[in-house]
Amino acid sequence: MKSIYQLTVLLAILFVLRSSSCGKSEGKCDLVDDIYRSSSVQVTFKDAATGKYLYEEAFPLYNKDSLKIFDEQGNRLIILSKENRDPVTNVGYWELNFGNIYNPQTDAASFNTELCKNYIVKYKYNETDTIKVCFKAVRTECGALFDPIKVYHKGQLRGTEYGTAYLLVTVIKQ
Repeated sequence: MKSIYQLTVLLAILFVLRSSSCGKSEGKCDLVDDIYRSSSVQVTFKDAATGKYLYEEAFPLYNKDSLKIFDEQGNRLIILSKENRDPVTNVGYWELNFGNIYNPQTDAASFNTELCKNYIVKYKYNETDTIKVCFKAVRTECGALFDPIKVYHKGQLRGTEYGTAYLLVTVIKQ
């Protein structure tokens, strides 16, 4: 009798969880596109002088494990890497993704106005750069997204996206 009661409670909990999930794609939210969980910038770094990828697989100009990215308060961000291949040259290279861009403790104002943040890129211990990220957040049925998110490098707009939690850009290192 006790096991039937436990099974009934378990089924009731599962029903409530399933009923309360958002109505996107078969009743479930796409949690990947939510700034609370996965806001980020995915960057392909290239060298201005040579046009080569900084983080090529075979002959990199820089070691991808040496790359560090910090927010304005000096907190180190998580960097994830993804292999990619240039369709023209067939060169393999690494796209590097850093985040979390949205901080629920400091960025609530982004639902009312655009916020901009600077991220410090350390290629090596003595080589730094800055990437500026601006965003405005909007609430959705399943969380929140950027609408828009923009990335600037050296004062130039490198990319803009709407209705997403991330942006893919190419940064040209001088």
